[in-house]
Amino acid sequence: MRTIILSIVMMLVSFPVLAAQSLPVDTGRATATLISSHDSVLPGQKFYIALQTKLDRNWHTYWQNPGDSGEPVYIDWTLPAGVEAGAINWPPPKVIQTGPIVNYGFEGSPIFPVQFSVEKDVEPGSIVTIIANFSYLVCKDICIPENGSASLSIAIGPPMEDMLQKTKIDFALNKVPKKGGIESTVEPTGETITAGFKNFPLGNITELYFFPYENGHFKNISTKASRNNRDRLKLELIPDLRSKEIFPSNVRGVLSYKINGIPKSEVIDLSTSKLISKQKNLLNKNSSNLSFMSALLGAFIGGIILNFMPCVFPIISMKAFSIAKLVSENKSAIKRDAFLYSAGIMTTFLLFAIVIILLKLGGAEIGWGFHLQSPRVVSTLSIILFLAGLSLLGVFETGSIFQNLSSRLVEKYKMTNSFFTGAFAVVVATPCTAPLMAGALGYAFVSTGSITITILLSLGAGFASPFLLLACFPNVISKLPKPGVWMKYFKEALSFPMFAASIWLIWVLDQQVGPDGVAKVLVSFLFFVIAIWFVKNDISARKLLAPLFLIVALILPWYGDYNAEDNNTLYGLYAEEWSSEKVLELNNEGKNVFVNFTAAWCVTCKYNEKVVLNDPRVKKLFKDTDTIFLTADWTNKNSNIAKELRVHGRAGVPLYLVYNDTSITPLILPQTLSYKIIKNAIVK
Repeated sequence: MRTIILSIVMMLVSFPVLAAQSLPVDTGRATATLISSHDSVLPGQKFYIALQTKLDRNWHTYWQNPGDSGEPVYIDWTLPAGVEAGAINWPPPKVIQTGPIVNYGFEGSPIFPVQFSVEKDVEPGSIVTIIANFSYLVCKDICIPENGSASLSIAIGPPMEDMLQKTKIDFALNKVPKKGGIESTVEPTGETITAGFKNFPLGNITELYFFPYENGHFKNISTKASRNNRDRLKLELIPDLRSKEIFPSNVRGVLSYKINGIPKSEVIDLSTSKLISKQKNLLNKNSSNLSFMSALLGAFIGGIILNFMPCVFPIISMKAFSIAKLVSENKSAIKRDAFLYSAGIMTTFLLFAIVIILLKLGGAEIGWGFHLQSPRVVSTLSIILFLAGLSLLGVFETGSIFQNLSSRLVEKYKMTNSFFTGAFAVVVATPCTAPLMAGALGYAFVSTGSITITILLSLGAGFASPFLLLACFPNVISKLPKPGVWMKYFKEALSFPMFAASIWLIWVLDQQVGPDGVAKVLVSFLFFVIAIWFVKNDISARKLLAPLFLIVALILPWYGDYNAEDNNTLYGLYAEEWSSEKVLELNNEGKNVFVNFTAAWCVTCKYNEKVVLNDPRVKKLFKDTDTIFLTADWTNKNSNIAKELRVHGRAGVPLYLVYNDTSITPLILPQTLSYKIIKNAIVK
């Protein structure tokens, strides 16, 4: 026995003197130290190391869920082989409010314990060195990110506790919230939920507050508890049902309270399954107000109106010219032309529906006009319209470039070009959203695949209906003037809207990718013109050079990368960039908020911005009512904007929202704005 005792003593003496704490690290507004519950541990044993911090007076740092802003304390461990670290055992937070911003964090001297384990095969007599690289955001009137590194060494041998540091760590661990006996219930009540709690320890319970472990499910707003007639404490919480993620069926967090003035806390699970259906109803609230038949009718009428929208005018004009040339044709030719044009429209809408369904199945967030978010598509359309304009002016004698291409594809059918003209009309129509279309498209984009196809085909039927009527009543065309010299002038005049549409698309491209992308298209224009010049002139090398320039002109818009530029400040210096977090922050401040969901390729958006939103009266209204103007720019793909459009039952832009005071439910304005509409929405 004496030999064993002597061996242990000799072993202990042989260890160097190890401190159970590191040297303090002064990071500026805080001092951090590593402390350990043990100086030495056995292989296979668990022990604790904690980051002990001391903050300057009135400065604070943040909990694992920091609240409206901030960053949680972070520790990155550098560990030797055979040593593993667990997660931080977070102390209970406190509410730290700065104006309308509510944060969760700590003041004073918070301690962050972490459990460590040593594997059984670690060699006794060795020393392991543990390094902590830590960072935290410390805030007062300003916020300062600070970081540092500290280390300490632990001996592997007979366990030896450091009673001073272990007492500190045990005290901190005792404060870490744990699951207890408090029971909770959750009931939705309007825009809030009422959380009920019972089975508290006996005593006077005050200052109830729920801290969710994850941010984004509830607004971080302080609320007071009340007691109902069943002696159950109630707490009102405001769920953020506009969150991009569907509400979980269970939200875990810390319920803090005081019992007879002594702070206590406990881990609580709130069963929030009732909120899932409520959130889904909110996501689809605008579209769900429509019945299927209402959406079908709205799509059809919207399709008719779409024929008169400015983005379709160039193609409709070209089609009108081709119809005028049929005045001397027989009825069967007129019917065939109208039916083929309508078939092109319907087929393209069907293809759009199928592509939309496939992209949605792949998890993509898309909407009406999604193809115009591709700079390559915009470049190609601008080139086609430019060439069509040259053709109408008589620069080359193939009629319409698009008609010429289609007649080559199916040469035996003289009128097949109408099919592709109808298809092209659909492609260029998507920047516009006609009245009644928005709700119908929103319904289609959140519904099943069969409904999506049906609604888009109804839209196509409305779009094609004027020409379908012409097919049914071909005698109408006999009322047009007989062909003559007027047709030459009419044809040349139709080139102007083609060039105008091409210029507009080049402007869209500039908004998307900047001058480098525009330069590609302009060089492509040049190469097409050179190719046409070679074809028109009897030059020996034209058989080689004309195809060469044509191939380069075709490839150039699709070659290389298009780097999108930030265009969130396109619409005036008074506009701020939209985000759901920004809206939430302004809600908490009690501000009025106007949100403009727009895109550079959206003609209706541009009209509203130039005519209404830039009206001095509107700007003065925003200023006088302290209304914050936010812009959500969907010119380029943005999944967050796509999701928010879906939240409000829309599949595309424009969308205008007004949030009054702290309401989480916005007022949706019509797609065609006026000063009076905006004023009535903001001034109540």
